[in-house]
Amino acid sequence: MNCEEFFLCGEKAMQTMEFDAYQEQLAKRKQELGIVIDPDAYRNDGSRRTASKRALLQALADNAVAQGRSVPFKANY
Repeated sequence: MNCEEFFLCGEKAMQTMEFDAYQEQLAKRKQELGIVIDPDAYRNDGSRRTASKRALLQALADNAVAQGRSVPFKANY
């Protein structure tokens, strides 16, 4: 085996990419392939959360409101 087979040497080495550029490239590729993803399809409905996790989310939400801030997340308690 030589390193060219695994793209680990020479001009084929791993390259650094800006995240914004990566997102643009990914969105373009998804569009080319006709991939449409509904963001709500993967949203956690909260039905399997433990009581302690629900209490934590509620405490965070209450704390944000007490400080006069909006809740930074949408949670299903």
